[in-house]
Amino acid sequence: MHIQKMLVAKTIAIAAARILLILVCGSFVACGLSSDPPQSAPAFDAGTSPKTALRALAGDIWQEIVGNSTYFRLQDGLPIEKFEDLTLEEYHRRLARTAEFRTRLEKIDASFLAENDLITYEILAFELRDTGANDDDFWLTFDITSYVGPYYFNDAEQALAAQVISDRSSADQYLTLISEMADMIDHLIVKVEGQIERDIYLPRPALPAVRATWRGMQIALPAAIRVADERIAALSGREKAAFTTAVDTLIAERVEAGFDRLLTVLGDDYEVHAPKSVGLGQYPGGADVYRRAIENQTTLGLTAQEIHERGKAAVDEILESMQAIRLQLEFDGTAHEFNEQIRSDSRFIAATPDEVEARYWEYIHRIEPKLGAYFLYLPEAAYDIRRLALAAEPGMTYGYYNPPTDADPVGYYNYNGSNLPDRSLVWAGSLIYHELLPGHHFQMAMQNENESLLDYRKKYWVSAFDEGWAEYAASLGVEMGLYDDPYDLYGHHIGELFLAVRLVVDTGMNALDWSLDDARDYMQKMLVQSEAEIASETLRYSTSIPAQALAYRLGYSKFWQLRMRAESVLGDKFDIREFHNVVLADGALPLPVLESKVDRWIAAQ
Repeated sequence: MHIQKMLVAKTIAIAAARILLILVCGSFVACGLSSDPPQSAPAFDAGTSPKTALRALAGDIWQEIVGNSTYFRLQDGLPIEKFEDLTLEEYHRRLARTAEFRTRLEKIDASFLAENDLITYEILAFELRDTGANDDDFWLTFDITSYVGPYYFNDAEQALAAQVISDRSSADQYLTLISEMADMIDHLIVKVEGQIERDIYLPRPALPAVRATWRGMQIALPAAIRVADERIAALSGREKAAFTTAVDTLIAERVEAGFDRLLTVLGDDYEVHAPKSVGLGQYPGGADVYRRAIENQTTLGLTAQEIHERGKAAVDEILESMQAIRLQLEFDGTAHEFNEQIRSDSRFIAATPDEVEARYWEYIHRIEPKLGAYFLYLPEAAYDIRRLALAAEPGMTYGYYNPPTDADPVGYYNYNGSNLPDRSLVWAGSLIYHELLPGHHFQMAMQNENESLLDYRKKYWVSAFDEGWAEYAASLGVEMGLYDDPYDLYGHHIGELFLAVRLVVDTGMNALDWSLDDARDYMQKMLVQSEAEIASETLRYSTSIPAQALAYRLGYSKFWQLRMRAESVLGDKFDIREFHNVVLADGALPLPVLESKVDRWIAAQ
């Protein structure tokens, strides 16, 4: 994740954090750290080697992250004393802290660093660069959307569930954490009120889902906060009574009341002022915020227009491949008619969540025997599939991958099990290969298991690499023979088309004056996804995490570009297992850093 994501609590996302938990942070600006005053950077004496200085810097960055992130503290099994600070003051503190880290990096001579440390330096050079971020990046981030806000509370809920209550002191700490959770609600309210003062409103089309999300949270959280009798068995009878009363009071007066205030702020008057149009480009300063979001998410210096044109070219190419399959199947109608048929075909509709999981497992079992021919190493961590929390489903199109943690050493794909008649599974194979094998689970678990990486590097996430790898991994199914059935291959192309279309509509809505209807009409014309899925996705691009969707196809293209370059130069010496080891061995990297690494490997062969 961008350091500005990593100094989060979760980049965003995007990992090694829960995908959407990290992804939603898109930058340092949206996530919370300690509000303690920044420490001045330590002065290195003249005898400190570049390697020592670099590793000390990376260690300090990681300590700042893990010391202040609910997500990473949960991952490492560390005690949780506070939750995220979502205030403008904290945002300013983090910008200042990043500037301190940047000054330290600038004093390190990279010419003296060996390969592994050089890669660390290159990562930090990208992450600590001065992007020109300012208060616009704070105010034009909508933390209340379904893809952003709930993840703070999901982590908080997990932290409360993990809290051991063995005496009065630990019981008091549990109460403190409930207050911290309520503080996050207050922070959201203060930010929304600050946006209102600046005439910044969430677009009107997003409001129904946002309100539904927070109403669902208001209903679900109290039950998660309350403590079962067996968890407080160590307390005396008087302590139990006092504790239970205190918990109920905090829920009523801080948590439920906080949600009431938030929903009131998002009420009728808010809706009257909210714009009907969507996208960052409509706000003063929004074009620059979107430009920075593109660079953070893709790690590439591309303009919105360049990405838009790449997207349209990719769409045309994929549509040709899909037309060839329709001809093979002797279908006489239009692409839209075929897509409509696919969308309602009972072969691809699950009746129950159990059937969804069974379909995913069918594809997993197909690929498992083939992995050894493509990879030198396989991750040790187990993998599984489970349904999303019910409260999260209304605001999410599909789901997300959750990597292994100390508390639960299994990598999960969390899928959306709602509205199954509208969720065609024709592309289930491509999706699960993206999410688990050999996609996110392979890459993230192997990165975390690599003992040669610094802690910072083990947890590093960057959308273009992680999502690009996952989509490249899904495409390996073609040469593995996993899509030999025409419908499976068509389903894979549906997934590819979905990602290519996102290049067009994300840039269209945020930079090129497309309306929400323009984007939805374009997607409905091109895709098999349902109207409900398209409605959720277009709001994701234009109101929740602009530019994040660009990382998938652009990252995928970079992986294939580098592979084809290696195959062309190395010829018979090219080994697919070695190539995959090279691109995965050092964990996630900004794409320019990955390209330099692959070029050095090619030259060394």
